[in-house]
Amino acid sequence: MTKSLWRDPAPMLKAKSVAILGASPSSPWLPIFIEQFTQAKYRGPLWLVNPGYEKIGDMRCSPSIGDLPQIPEHLLVLLGAERVLPALEEATAAGVKSATLYSIGWGESDHAGKERERALRALIGRTGLLVCGPNGLGSASVREGLIAYPLRVMQWLHPGNIGVVFQSGAMLQPFLRCAGERGAGFTYIISCGNECGPDLPDYVRFLVDDPETRAIALLIEGVRYPDKFRAALDMARSAGKPVAVLKVSRSDRSQASTLTHTGALAGSQRVLEVLCRQYGVALVDGLDQLIESVRVLAGARRPAGRRAAMLVYSGSLRSQLLDQCAERGVELAVLSPKTIEKLAAIAPLDLRIQNPLDCGHHWTRQQTYLDFAQTMIEDPGVDLLYIEKEAPNPVRRRSAAAVAALAAGTDKPVIGAFDLPFSMTPYAQTFISESNIPFAFGIDRATAAIGHLMDFSECQRAAQIPRPAPVARALPALSLPAGVHGAGAIGDALAGYGIRLAPQQLARSEDEAVSAAAALGYPVALKIESPDISHKSEAGGVRLDLADANALRQAWRDVQRQITDRAPAARVAGMLVARMAAPGLEMSIGVQRDAQFGLTLMAGLGGIWIEVFADVSLRLLPIDDAQAQSMLAELKAAPLLGSFRGTPARDVKAIVGAMRALARFAADQGDRFASVEINPLIVYAEGDGATAVDARLVLT
Repeated sequence: MTKSLWRDPAPMLKAKSVAILGASPSSPWLPIFIEQFTQAKYRGPLWLVNPGYEKIGDMRCSPSIGDLPQIPEHLLVLLGAERVLPALEEATAAGVKSATLYSIGWGESDHAGKERERALRALIGRTGLLVCGPNGLGSASVREGLIAYPLRVMQWLHPGNIGVVFQSGAMLQPFLRCAGERGAGFTYIISCGNECGPDLPDYVRFLVDDPETRAIALLIEGVRYPDKFRAALDMARSAGKPVAVLKVSRSDRSQASTLTHTGALAGSQRVLEVLCRQYGVALVDGLDQLIESVRVLAGARRPAGRRAAMLVYSGSLRSQLLDQCAERGVELAVLSPKTIEKLAAIAPLDLRIQNPLDCGHHWTRQQTYLDFAQTMIEDPGVDLLYIEKEAPNPVRRRSAAAVAALAAGTDKPVIGAFDLPFSMTPYAQTFISESNIPFAFGIDRATAAIGHLMDFSECQRAAQIPRPAPVARALPALSLPAGVHGAGAIGDALAGYGIRLAPQQLARSEDEAVSAAAALGYPVALKIESPDISHKSEAGGVRLDLADANALRQAWRDVQRQITDRAPAARVAGMLVARMAAPGLEMSIGVQRDAQFGLTLMAGLGGIWIEVFADVSLRLLPIDDAQAQSMLAELKAAPLLGSFRGTPARDVKAIVGAMRALARFAADQGDRFASVEINPLIVYAEGDGATAVDARLVLT
């Protein structure tokens, strides 16, 4: 990612002077801007510009930008879309360097809007103007007091350490209200709209570089620049700043690539999940979960591992926690004998010591409860402490200072949770603030947030993620027409990358098949070769273990009849005659080009089992050997790769080699590449390698 591809939004988010162009007493937004700039104590001048007015309220209104005391560093443009371009031409000629555009009627609308947006982008390219929007709701720079957001949010806009970027402006207000009421504080808030200027990755990079921002919340409708977005996530990971993402419009209503199993299993949403897992990003299910996760990510220390100790006050809550932890990948710490002994001494006789610890009626005794918590967090086998409390109640007061002291006395994260969300009260807000630890609202949200925190910390501890970089082609791209190509067409090319295929020949007649089998040696397999038949077995196009010429001739005729009945319109190039591979573990590997995120590697069980169990692992390319091995390790079928019930351990090194070779083959095919799959890849005992039995390539 070259430096020239990035645009720094700092000049508009940190502007020291602002003018509102198109200010009007009839605008419902103008009084909100003025009110919020005042409440936020913006330290620079705020001017109004409109030739139709000399004064609006108590503020002077200038006829043009040139009539202002000085050229503003940033412009808030309250004009309809059709009036924006001429106004920006005049503004840039006067020396304005940045602007926020709020109007609709651009690329998101009709043909005229799309043409208008193209003209805007051309103006930006010609003048270097920084633009936030259009079709967005601006931004809020909380420390600077530059609240360029036109809806009332000041009562929830507390200074803090969370940066926010939304591709939906309207959803920002409910997010800020709920998060602010729960004690969240912010650095910068951006509604990026159509991203004609700095885009989503630019804003993420800005927040990564901001020393006050500790965690980042994103609401994404679509990723316009996948490579740049991936680079921004890598920057956040490297800087130790976790990112939480809510992706809307996630369902794959249509998948063009169903010609191979890999295409069916690697839709964009699945690939986004893989991207987030690779970079430790918290991918959440809703706005409320986004709030809770980013609050915990911003407020908690980073755990050294995944082992949590949990203190609750109800057996039912304990059962719920066990279920939630299992779903979220939160490991329960095994308490040491010394810890168990200490806990038993705190509340003898009537308490069953286990993790999670249900302290029963002892939770009403504040010091006893804190003693339990202190003892659990001191256990060397504990990486994180979860404490559950009832909603703060002024009638039954708890000491927030005591909770703060507990957290301050350890370098491990302490995370609190209330069993259910509740309406915030002033007392509750004070309690949360003074306790100095993140409190999540609801068990499910708390455990999800803890899982995200552990994922990020684990990702940070992992080896460096391989970064996309230009690599010289190993071999020239295949000069095949667009469409589907089987093993007969691509086998030699795959062999050039070191992928061993079962010896095979394409036969166009029954006699050719018999001659091929004689040359290859029996037993053989017979498989239909057609760009129109993806699932050969279902079409009746496969026969195995053919021991002699008579069996082969009969199989040829059977396959012909089956294809005539089941796929009469299929184009048939012939049949592939292949020497039967020795039995082994059937795996499947493939590469798919995702429309948004590029090349994605898949590995899983092969043969028919890929459809039955859909047990596959995915990674965005490039990967190294360690990541390829981690893909195999996370399969449910992973035990089959080791010594299992008398079977030998499989040649994992050979699988990894085939995965990386296929990834290189896919990359070398260039922009025409859509997908490739080897299924099955038969894997033998350790040291004996692997053999590709069938392969399929799709080119556009």
